[in-house]
Amino acid sequence: MPTAKDYELAVERFWRENSTPEQRRNVHPNLAMNYVRAFWKQEMGRKFPWRLRIGSGSRRTWEDSRGFTVNPDQGWHAINHDMSHFIERRKTGAAHSDQHVRLEAAGARLICRRFLRDEPYVEKKKERDHVAERAARVDAGIRRWETKLRRATTALKKLRKKKRYYDKVLADRGS
Repeated sequence: MPTAKDYELAVERFWRENSTPEQRRNVHPNLAMNYVRAFWKQEMGRKFPWRLRIGSGSRRTWEDSRGFTVNPDQGWHAINHDMSHFIERRKTGAAHSDQHVRLEAAGARLICRRFLRDEPYVEKKKERDHVAERAARVDAGIRRWETKLRRATTALKKLRKKKRYYDKVLADRGS
């Protein structure tokens, strides 16, 4: 069974030597989901079977009733740690087997090789033109009311035609 010293030698030292703390906190959500798929495929040899979704706050990277939640707010270190536990549980049925340190080290190598970024991840906000949006809503409202007006005009034509018919029938009856 691996000890804390084994973990320190195999995993923590690798993180320190191959990445900076800023890089480990800088996680793009799409890269986090790609890492989960790639690490699963590397270790299990098949496609990742769950639907992935992005979590936030204190949620862990783990399976839940709606699929598999990946929380990029945790940083690469925590995502890798949770994934190694998850894969180990699926492989061996135990949370801490002899393979845990090897799995976590393999995940750290994969992250450093393919997924670390120097540039900070900043969520891009769309520039919204509120005036154009309101103008589009007004145009849509005009189209709806014009459609209703055409429908009402047609209905009135039909009703007037019926009225002429019944007026004629009543006039013929009365004479």
